[in-house]
Amino acid sequence: MGSILRATLILGSGSAISLVAGFLSNKAYAVWVGPEGVGLLGLLQGLLAIAAIVAGMGLSAGLVRVGAARAAQRDAAFMVALRQAAWQIYGYFSGAVTLLVLLFSQPIAHLMLAKSPVYAVLWVAVALLMSLAAGVQIGLLNAYHRVGILARITAISSVAGAIWGIVLVWVWREAALPFVVLGTPLVQIVSSTWFVRELNLPDERPDLEQVRVARGELLRFGLPFTGSQLVGSAVQLGMPFLVLHQLGQENVGYYRAAVLFSTAYIGFLLNALGQDFYPRLSTLKDQPTAFREAIHTQQRFVLLLGSPLVAISLAVAPIIVSVLFSSQFRPTVAILQWQLLGDLLRFVSWTLSYAVLAGLSSRFYFITESLGGGMLLGFSLWGMRQFGLQGLGIGWLATYAGYLVVVAWLLVSRGIWTPVWSNVGLLGLGLSIGVVVRLVSEPWSLLFAIIWGLVCAVWLSRQGWRARAKGAQQ
Repeated sequence: MGSILRATLILGSGSAISLVAGFLSNKAYAVWVGPEGVGLLGLLQGLLAIAAIVAGMGLSAGLVRVGAARAAQRDAAFMVALRQAAWQIYGYFSGAVTLLVLLFSQPIAHLMLAKSPVYAVLWVAVALLMSLAAGVQIGLLNAYHRVGILARITAISSVAGAIWGIVLVWVWREAALPFVVLGTPLVQIVSSTWFVRELNLPDERPDLEQVRVARGELLRFGLPFTGSQLVGSAVQLGMPFLVLHQLGQENVGYYRAAVLFSTAYIGFLLNALGQDFYPRLSTLKDQPTAFREAIHTQQRFVLLLGSPLVAISLAVAPIIVSVLFSSQFRPTVAILQWQLLGDLLRFVSWTLSYAVLAGLSSRFYFITESLGGGMLLGFSLWGMRQFGLQGLGIGWLATYAGYLVVVAWLLVSRGIWTPVWSNVGLLGLGLSIGVVVRLVSEPWSLLFAIIWGLVCAVWLSRQGWRARAKGAQQ
């Protein structure tokens, strides 16, 4: 657990800076353009993210899956070929999707961007090309497990992107929103281009046969992975469009604020899963005992670190929404408190979904993501119709409860993983504390949350010391 903590702290430093930058920029947007402007920005960013899933072909994740073991073995020749194959795939698919976005810019703007002008779609296409190029280079860095560099890229792109957006919105208000989406991709491509040189990959021409093999491996992973993302993550990214047509653009702003907070406050933990845990699992996929132990350790870690943050966030949600956004965003609280409870289930289920991605074939990941996306869509529609705006939060909680059951059953049935009852008990205790904090009044809610945080801090420290002592003995 000591290595997990170190990696999380390194990645967390970048995420903490990203968190502060994100909250400052969103505060500026909330004050200067209000819920409708925040909603429009959410629609633009959602369109960019969905287009990136289609055009990206899972390259960033595929570079880790295919290249992590070869990078650990210092197979420079294959990694050069892998890089070449990745850029070839980037050229084919990003060019095709960008062309389609440009050709259909008018219906896209009408159906997906509410009152936004058509030229906004053109800037999304530019941002798409930069974002995908940066993704290739970040994927290479991740394959080499360069967590320090990844943290720096996260921090630099977040701060510079926030400054870009704040200045534009300050000067031009809502008219600047289509240009805001360019900020982070632009800085990511510049910074990743600079840092990827530290890999010192040879400049020699790669062997054409190795390029063909690498390209085939990336495509065999990327095609089902992209399908998985379309039926899974794309549903989540597409939720603002569903809210737009069900509840209106202003409610998109409230929903977007809830998602921004529930994602940002624990972003360092989610980044650690993708940039530390997943590469480690990919190198252990042929070692069943070590693979299983890595899952157990990571789950315990995310529960001890994540559940106190969920509890504290639940206690201060009404205050934090007003401070980080504005008093206009008060309806966000009703969504957020349900989402926070669902987040605890999300942390545990994501450790298992990365195990599916690293340890099983891509079709299993496609199945789990399809079911997860279907549950999010179905539960969210049901929640909105039954409970209005707060039904989005209820749907989030129900989705991750169902998703956790699905991925756990799959891994158990395939003999990849079995639950450790101490972790199950810790999850149940964390959920119980969250419910208590949600139900009791202030200041007792905050007191309960702080006490639970102290208990988890002591528990986590003991786990770290044990891991260090065990490592010293070996």
